[in-house]
Amino acid sequence: MKYVKAFVWPFIAFIIYLLVQVVAALPMGVALGINPNSDKALWMSVTLLVSSIITPIVLMLMPPYDLRHSFKSVGCKYEVAIIGVWAVVLGLFGFNILSERMDLANWMEEIFLGMSKNVIGILAIGVFGPICEEVVFRGGIMRPLLKKGLNPWAAIIVSALIFGLAHGNPAQIPFAALLGVVFGVVYYRTGSLIITTICHILNNCISVLLMNIYGDKASDMTFDSMLGHNTATILMTITILACGALLYWFWKKTESTFVDISKAENNTITYDLGEIGNEELTMKNEE
Repeated sequence: MKYVKAFVWPFIAFIIYLLVQVVAALPMGVALGINPNSDKALWMSVTLLVSSIITPIVLMLMPPYDLRHSFKSVGCKYEVAIIGVWAVVLGLFGFNILSERMDLANWMEEIFLGMSKNVIGILAIGVFGPICEEVVFRGGIMRPLLKKGLNPWAAIIVSALIFGLAHGNPAQIPFAALLGVVFGVVYYRTGSLIITTICHILNNCISVLLMNIYGDKASDMTFDSMLGHNTATILMTITILACGALLYWFWKKTESTFVDISKAENNTITYDLGEIGNEELTMKNEE
């Protein structure tokens, strides 16, 4: 029963995410109904931008999610945080090649190409969309699970799977789910959305840039076509293994921030980021 209750607020966060998208899409539905020849890509851009702004605001204002400090501190030393960034970047390359090899249907290719041609679409896909998704899937879904005591890996995998499936596009689901695991590990060990959000924005902006440079040919610009199958395979293997190794190192060098008070080590007690912003209180021994 305890773990069933743990899913209540994550479920509410996901419903809010969906509802805001539906409401934001109403003007587009009306416009396309009146004029079927309306610029669908532009309307999709407006819908995504509006929903990506409203959703984080709603969740950030809801006390149960406790996201007030999520963008204020990375929860660890910056030199350690850089390792987390590199793990994500390597994962981006490796998982991208892997997802290309799956050759799944890309239902959103045409609409994404259209959205990448206007400023609103670029902002929606490249900036506000990633911010919204990090607030929802890491802050709104994963955080409550961790705070309720769910096994960390279970919380990471659950949020990653929902993150992947929420994209609804076969070509994006495996990549998003795998990347969601890496994001989940980084978020769990830092209690901060800063690293995952920056890396998420970087990934989406690169995609938008490639769509603008290559246009309709962007889907043909695969690692296999550019590097050759064997070279791409080697690169995929190296980057995925390196991603795993760096994540393991990152895990060993950091502590979870999703406890009220961690075990005292060297007379130092680390408090949860969501409560007082990763402050450390050094306590002197009293004999």
